[in-house]
Amino acid sequence: MAAEFVACYEASNHGIWLRNFVTGLQIMEGIERPLKLYCDNKSVVLYSNNNRSSTKSKHIDIKFLVVMERQRVQSGQIFIEHLGTNSMIANLLTKGLPPKVFHQHVAHMSVLQFEKSLV
Repeated sequence: MAAEFVACYEASNHGIWLRNFVTGLQIMEGIERPLKLYCDNKSVVLYSNNNRSSTKSKHIDIKFLVVMERQRVQSGQIFIEHLGTNSMIANLLTKGLPPKVFHQHVAHMSVLQFEKSLV
């Protein structure tokens, strides 16, 4: 759980930085909706959305707990939602997948096959 919790923390850091960067460029008005993060670990999602401690979380560094749980999730800056491992499109880039699942993820990413044509 600790590794995925830290990964969510880091993803939220990057997402919030990008939101602030885009807002600072004044290309668009401030982005009001919360940043939505998808995680395939139910424990991380439940722990992040609740303000409770557990024996599994006592070894996680305090900076991850305070910033992630209290300030970001509860203030509405981010929203962490569970998404099953099979639905994670990024798995195409990080895991060895069966051919059928691989082709489904490619289709969902809108990746097109590039064919060389000699004219």
